[in-house]
Amino acid sequence: MFMALAAAAISTASYSPVGKWTLDYQQDLCMLTRPYEGNGTKATLGFRQAPGDFQTEIIVLLADTPDDAFRRGIVSMGVPGSNARALTVGVSMRVPGGRQRLLRFMGGHADVIGFGSQSSVTIEEIGQPAMTFAMDRADKALGALMTCEIEQIKSWGVDLSQMAVPAKPIGDVVKWFAFPLEAAQNRQAGDTTVRWMIDTQGAVNTCTVVRSSGNPVLDGAACKQITKRGRYQPAIGKDGKPMASLETRRLVWSLGG
Repeated sequence: MFMALAAAAISTASYSPVGKWTLDYQQDLCMLTRPYEGNGTKATLGFRQAPGDFQTEIIVLLADTPDDAFRRGIVSMGVPGSNARALTVGVSMRVPGGRQRLLRFMGGHADVIGFGSQSSVTIEEIGQPAMTFAMDRADKALGALMTCEIEQIKSWGVDLSQMAVPAKPIGDVVKWFAFPLEAAQNRQAGDTTVRWMIDTQGAVNTCTVVRSSGNPVLDGAACKQITKRGRYQPAIGKDGKPMASLETRRLVWSLGG
């Protein structure tokens, strides 16, 4: 969702592409990246799409940065010259064993695809210098990212071209998941990406961990809870009949304080 961002960026670093967009068909993941350079500093802009996820993960990898602080905070992404910004929570950290820094945050799938028609986008980790990336030929590259997603979903037995109405959750999906007690007691955290199938009755009958948090308690809780609590109005095909569908979601298991 876009909203007005009143605070001005501290400063802005402009990055120009120094290579082509590269699309990588990975297992259960589509990855689009491009190398950039600005003011003598190298960077990589990337979009990671888990098929069936309503969000896209945006990553920025900065080279040769001595900053080793771990930060979790608000990140904005939008078009230069406009006050409209998509705001979300991101994580910025030093890559172990090197001088690279990685910024990760999630953006709405439709918002990200829409950036393909823009000449550039600005990403700002609030409190840090903003970064503007030229989006030359990004429309075709992001279109290819969508094709990768559709092809992977089709390989799992779901043909999106035959879907007229997507499945709709009954209730708040967020409330289907609760932090597992064992993990909370041990102050454990992490991100789990799971994919589940929705049958023609709207029930969740299959759940798979696509990206592990590295913690079996968190991963196990994700699938156990969605299978037990998940309920949908099933997807409707172009023939007017209910059809099977799927959903992918990244769960952020985090304790405050």
